Amino acid sequence: MRKLMLAALVGVLFAASAAPLEIVSPKEGAMVPTLTPDMKAYLAQPRAERVKQFADPAERKRIAKFGDRPQKTLLSWTCTVPVATGTVWSVKVRRAKDGKVVFTEKTHKTSLEIDNLEIACDYKWRVKGVAADGAQLRAEGTFRTEDIAPRLIHLSRVHNMRDFGGRVGLGGRRVRQGIVYRSAGLNANAHKSKSKGGMVPGDVTLTDKSRAYAKGVLGIRTDLDLRSDRECFGMTGSPLGPEVKWIKISSSAYSGMGKDSGKQAFAKVFRVFLDEKNYPIDFHCIAGADRTGSLAFILGALLGVDEDELWRDWEVTAFQKEKIDFGHRTRFSKLVKVFDAFPGASIHEKVAAYVKSLGFTDADIEKFRAIMLEP
Repeated sequence: MRKLMLAALVGVLFAASAAPLEIVSPKEGAMVPTLTPDMKAYLAQPRAERVKQFADPAERKRIAKFGDRPQKTLLSWTCTVPVATGTVWSVKVRRAKDGKVVFTEKTHKTSLEIDNLEIACDYKWRVKGVAADGAQLRAEGTFRTEDIAPRLIHLSRVHNMRDFGGRVGLGGRRVRQGIVYRSAGLNANAHKSKSKGGMVPGDVTLTDKSRAYAKGVLGIRTDLDLRSDRECFGMTGSPLGPEVKWIKISSSAYSGMGKDSGKQAFAKVFRVFLDEKNYPIDFHCIAGADRTGSLAFILGALLGVDEDELWRDWEVTAFQKEKIDFGHRTRFSKLVKVFDAFPGASIHEKVAAYVKSLGFTDADIEKFRAIMLEP
């Protein structure tokens, strides 16, 4: 009798613990990567080793094969009961800190992949479906992303795109994610057309889906275009659409940031970042490498991002750019040298002095920091 009662009790307990719908991946509370192993291995190296690899043509070809897309995260689940014919699983992923939905999709499969997740961020996700008997099926899970910058962004047909935020700045405060992005151009440069007998605007590279994602999920409100008048010939607005403010400021790069034209352009650009109504912002040139990289270096230094992280941010462009002329000696060192002419014991102080030499105040710099740094 006692054996029968014990067997019955075990059966009840097993039935109670065996959910009909269960999460397989990620495991509850798992830490998931947003960069590939090769990307992480490169970024983890000392600066001297990274610089050495940058100057080696064979290494640059290897690094360029990493690509500029983030590591995908696999979401999968299993169901132990029959499901309704033609069942469609509904998947939703939310940011844990504020409940913001960052991904939603319906699928007939029991797995899918997602990307573009913020770094060092907790997420909650759930999957829902219907059993053959009409019962509602639901399972929930949580995971956290690794704290390794950058947060690469996969936007179809747009290259070298990433979140400017994610790294740690002044006072251990992280640069906010989701309010400033940097990328390659959202359309091609203007070019000569034989059939039309002159210059014509560059073709838009965005797809309808990527345009909707940029505005709806990334929330981009301002397209800050750093290209020249010639490159932007015939353009009257952002390729993202009329809802997005297009601001064109022909910028300089590297040593050009120390010339009068470069300084004047940066002053115009910095005013864009001092107006909170402009956020979220995507700033870019055509490749997202030189003019974009120079601006990112200055903005990151103002926010107190570690100097080695400023180098890494510039170097990430090599994940899809193998040409050896894009190098520390040929380009990056000329940018850093610009700030040698300004007082300060660190690159952060020198860059702040550079910005103040253009007529900005400590209050302006503090306003920028208040916008960009987490509490």
